[in-house]
Amino acid sequence: MAYGEKRGFRAPGEFKTADMFGLILASAAGIIAALVTDFQQQGEASAHFTINQWAVALGGMLGFTDIPLWMVVVGLTALGAGSVFYFQPVTRQGAFAQGFGLLAVLVTVAPGDFAGGIESIDGSLAGAETTSVREASLTPRFITASFSPARMLWPQAEITPVHNVQSASKYDLHLVVNFTEGIPEDIETMIRRGTIRGRLHNEETKETWNLFRSAGGTIRLQGDKLLIDAGVPASGDTARLWVRIECAGYAIEEQSAIATIGQSLEWTVDLNASTVPLMVQRLGKSYWY
Repeated sequence: MAYGEKRGFRAPGEFKTADMFGLILASAAGIIAALVTDFQQQGEASAHFTINQWAVALGGMLGFTDIPLWMVVVGLTALGAGSVFYFQPVTRQGAFAQGFGLLAVLVTVAPGDFAGGIESIDGSLAGAETTSVREASLTPRFITASFSPARMLWPQAEITPVHNVQSASKYDLHLVVNFTEGIPEDIETMIRRGTIRGRLHNEETKETWNLFRSAGGTIRLQGDKLLIDAGVPASGDTARLWVRIECAGYAIEEQSAIATIGQSLEWTVDLNASTVPLMVQRLGKSYWY
């Protein structure tokens, strides 16, 4: 028997309702397969978070902005299912491949959202904290951390900015992330695997930073707490800052606070334990930044 002899091609007028329903399901399955692949392979850089931001921006023009990620997934799946009426595949295999390829094109069009690293409080360039302990002790903006039990994660040098030192163009942020049930595993391993993520957003300037990527800011581990010192570029005397923390084994936490020029913002975020998988939680969140 020759290859393809039993593929069952139909003439244009022979497609019934059951045949169309099968093609629609196959195309939708292709979209879902591509969605899962992109989420697993791209992680935080997945273009679907960018598409969610676009959906929120579009919804804002229509008067609603609370658009969770699951709505984006449903919308993309519906788009893949409806595309069979335009591309008109004649086999379910072709419909699946068409749905998978359609999402691949959308992902290519929507770039990944790579947030920048958090900056230092005093405005020094990334790597400035690599100054030797002796040199740092001569500079009033720094103190050595050798007297503190905290373990520095980034940068590697054992120095941190002094609290209440404020640049005229930055908000002084001191964020404490408290893991109420203890840190599940090594933080650096979790960051690499994507099982812990954090974003910092300035609502006034629309800028977003990755809390676990340093561009001069410091991140220290102290017991079951992460201590993050960062300078947030300012455009006015006050601004509303948003923080979103995602960690496996904990509920996603999103909070906001008002930062003021010349005042240190001491901010504590408590993470509460959760048995809901992180991916399921993300589907219920609106990724507008």
